[in-house]
Amino acid sequence: MMRLALPLSLLLTTALPVWAEMPAPQGHVLLTLGGAVSETNLPARGENDGGLLGYLEVQHDGAAGFDATTLDNLTQVEITIAYGPEGNQRNITFSGPRLSEVMTLAGAEGKTALPMAMDGYQAEIPWDSIAAHQPIVATHADGNPMGIGGYGPTMIVFPPTDDADLAQEQAGQQVWALAYIGIE
Repeated sequence: MMRLALPLSLLLTTALPVWAEMPAPQGHVLLTLGGAVSETNLPARGENDGGLLGYLEVQHDGAAGFDATTLDNLTQVEITIAYGPEGNQRNITFSGPRLSEVMTLAGAEGKTALPMAMDGYQAEIPWDSIAAHQPIVATHADGNPMGIGGYGPTMIVFPPTDDADLAQEQAGQQVWALAYIGIE
């Protein structure tokens, strides 16, 4: 009798999804990933839906919503950078999960992130940059949750770099007052 043997890694990757079903947020949604995501826990948004995402004219066929508990339960990474208005910068320690992990949980691994601030500012971060530089979705600054009216509720933060050109590029991608990431 001949038996077929599949490598254990293949069995594990096909038998155990990241989440069988993405759990519904229990608290206020701090961050929504919409667009080309395969894991969703929020309903579709139409053209006439209100709220902040309506103001930003965000529409999607379903999205991945992350509340504070979900984000806090992911592996937390600290990044200390000089931040603030020019001439008045200070070192701030930001903490939160890696953007790559948040995107993977939403089924968006390998895709481009389009983080959007509450005022409509939007950047583009290709997956290659996310994987290489490992920015975080900061939820805390100096140990305190980031609230609306500061840098929060979330913020993209890159580790410091000595490469001046890369630092300039990442400065435009370090979106604060972040509530939505479009995925392409």
